Amino acid sequence: MILQGKCALISGGSRGIGRAIAELYYKEGAELFIMSRNPEQLEQTAKAIDVNNEGRVHALPCDVGSEESVNAAFEKIKAMGKDIEVLVNCAGINIRDPLDSMPLENWNKVLSVNLTGAFLLTQRCYEMMKRKGGGKIVNIASLMSEIARPSICAYTAAKGGIKMFTRATAIEWAKDNIQCNAIIPGYILTELNAPLINNKEFYDYICKRTPAGRWGKPEEIAAAVLFFASKGADFVTGQVLAVDGGILAAL
Repeated sequence: MILQGKCALISGGSRGIGRAIAELYYKEGAELFIMSRNPEQLEQTAKAIDVNNEGRVHALPCDVGSEESVNAAFEKIKAMGKDIEVLVNCAGINIRDPLDSMPLENWNKVLSVNLTGAFLLTQRCYEMMKRKGGGKIVNIASLMSEIARPSICAYTAAKGGIKMFTRATAIEWAKDNIQCNAIIPGYILTELNAPLINNKEFYDYICKRTPAGRWGKPEEIAAAVLFFASKGADFVTGQVLAVDGGILAAL
């Protein structure tokens, strides 16, 4: 198994892409800490993933945009005597607002979860990864890391920041054998995208705009994230990989 004996932390791990990553990492032998702000949903997800009841999946409630909450979560990890060797920054939110009337509160909230949260978790994992002789960090970016759409300025700024944060981390920590890469998902069939999926006009539009002719599956993102966590990616760092059915290539 690719991740046998590894300890991984996945933010946004209770549903959608994050859950698919957690499920695949579990199958590949990793011990998991999964994070989200919803303790009940998180606990249910942990139990559902740990199908063999091996105790390899730990629910870790955390607001990644809060330094206090992140510090408390890492104290729990340390108390268990664990070191994170693989980090997946998947937590994210989006609040739609026209740029001219966007409240500062909404701007700050979107950036705190999507960008500052990735910074806080990444920073807290550094000493742990150094102790283990290296580590893997995978950030979930977005199509909005490369293109822009109206009404999601904060989200676009945050995900553009994730792309460059990925490269900056890769360059700064390469000397410590820590690789940092990012995934750009295309339009994926997740619970979060349900309103878009249920809009037949929009659903069909995305199928037409995507060269592959369909929406992606969470498992397809998870497979790419697994590669970046594997030994096969030991010499791959600072890369941003689109798993989007060809959308960006076609633009």
